[in-house]
Amino acid sequence: MTVYIEYVIMDNLFFTALICYLSYSIVREKAKKCRIIVASIIGTIGALFYPFISSNFIFLYKLILFVVMCLILYLKLPKFFLHGMVFLLSTSIVGGIQFILAYTIYGNLNDALRLPISQLPLSVFFLPPLILFLVAKKLFFYINAHRLKQNYIYDMKLSIGNKSKELRGLIDTGNNVRSKNDVVFINDLIALELLGFEFFSVKEADKASSMIIHTATGNKKIFLLPGKIELYLSEDEHIFMDVQVGIGEIKPSSEFEVILPLSILGKEKVA
Repeated sequence: MTVYIEYVIMDNLFFTALICYLSYSIVREKAKKCRIIVASIIGTIGALFYPFISSNFIFLYKLILFVVMCLILYLKLPKFFLHGMVFLLSTSIVGGIQFILAYTIYGNLNDALRLPISQLPLSVFFLPPLILFLVAKKLFFYINAHRLKQNYIYDMKLSIGNKSKELRGLIDTGNNVRSKNDVVFINDLIALELLGFEFFSVKEADKASSMIIHTATGNKKIFLLPGKIELYLSEDEHIFMDVQVGIGEIKPSSEFEVILPLSILGKEKVA
């Protein structure tokens, strides 16, 4: 049976990347794509030298390659040694599947360990279902995220002074910002609709306080005004709450206009 070096490289690169990905998934960590790519390339290059390594040193060579790949994948991550053990487990899982397929084809142990499964690289057979799986996984993630978000969106009324507006608010489980009261967030456009021409004087120093909040894109300054919210849980259950209304660069959404604090879930409901 002819074995092409391109097929060996393709197989090794694909399955090394799969092992790396599994090692993150098993411990429920987000896969580090750049680390996986680098580790897969290093592992594949290292594997190409296996035929040239003396049998007396092959175990040591594999051990060094294992340590190098673990450093690439898990350096500065918590539980480094646990990750290393999970990497070995992932290797066993993938290697075991390959062996089962080979044994099914050849019917004997020697050929299953020694010969490639077919004239084509094994990765060719695994790539289409894997790609479909990843696409489906991403799709279901967005569908579930949308459903989860819908469970935390409520009709509400926001009042600032004697001005009120009916809006839709999202209870953000990551919003624990507090000033004098818990802070709800609206953007400039909603503030303009709510306050009218008063909006242009709100950001003057004597009209509103301000604070700095930390976001994923950096620090942002928001202006605060005292307000009240009335959240409509159902026809006969409402939540009333004094809040600080934060006006800032809040990304607009077609589903909601107000970002509500997590603490609202623990507020007493009024019939």
